[in-house]
Amino acid sequence: MALPQQVIDRLSHDESQTPGWSSGLLFFSAGAFFLMILIYFGIVAGYEPYLNSQITGLETKINSASTTVPAADQTALIDFYSQLSHLQVLLKNHVVFTPFLSWLESNTEANAYYSQIVFSSTGQATITVVAKTQDDLNQQISIFESSPEVSRITVTGIAPMKVNNGSWQAANVTLFMNASILSDNNNA
Repeated sequence: MALPQQVIDRLSHDESQTPGWSSGLLFFSAGAFFLMILIYFGIVAGYEPYLNSQITGLETKINSASTTVPAADQTALIDFYSQLSHLQVLLKNHVVFTPFLSWLESNTEANAYYSQIVFSSTGQATITVVAKTQDDLNQQISIFESSPEVSRITVTGIAPMKVNNGSWQAANVTLFMNASILSDNNNA
């Protein structure tokens, strides 16, 4: 069965419209752009003056507070705050000797003692070790070298000494300590 002539004429003259996504995307983009413009002008017209009034109000409060506190008190407060912040930095990086002294006590040979200990800010401890014999001195140095808390060791000035009834050996030992033994981790 053939189509009637009217239907054929209408189909040949009507443009066929195929559904497409381009017109929908165009309308969505235009709507989003219009919404963005509205939000921008809303912020410029409404929120910006609100923020400027808040800033002005806070500046007025700061100026009134600064006039009520005398300049000498302001300077004293700033100095005190500066001292507190410097003290905080010093205490945070403060070298604590108690863990080091405990470590030194547990890592000392029976026939050795220390006549001088000097600490430096770089994590060094220079110790004058006095021992009964050369073997005792060597044993003490070996104990220092085998300790995991010591990163490096330098031995200088090994010399025999004559003390009352016996011969003693002395050496200057510089211990380069790991930071964990010299700093207070609980102070952070």
